[in-house]
Amino acid sequence: MGAGAVAAVSALCLGGAAAVQLALTDHLGVFFGICFVLASLTAALLVRADGFFTVGVLPPLLLLGILAAVGAVAPSAIDAPGLSDDAGLVQRVIAGVVSQAPALVIGHGVALGVLGLRIHSAPSR
Repeated sequence: MGAGAVAAVSALCLGGAAAVQLALTDHLGVFFGICFVLASLTAALLVRADGFFTVGVLPPLLLLGILAAVGAVAPSAIDAPGLSDDAGLVQRVIAGVVSQAPALVIGHGVALGVLGLRIHSAPSR
């Protein structure tokens, strides 16, 4: 798949995972983090060789985009210890990145690792 299609499908899948998490609970949690890691892994496995850069930088941008969308639609879904109730969108997105940091590190690391393995195992020309 092309890089744009992979990015779009990843965003749609992760948006769906966020919607399911919010329908079941009132905040983003472990289910969303696991789905984020799986979306990052799947994107790295599906992309064509000409889209490696896009998928390599996709996980942090994807997380920021989803958190911004969730923060705009349902601000109380992004919660962190010490975050005031009247916190703005930027504060909520930063708090969401901090709360989803393990998923971000694992997802981005897995994506870069898979891309590295794909580059290493590619036949030489």
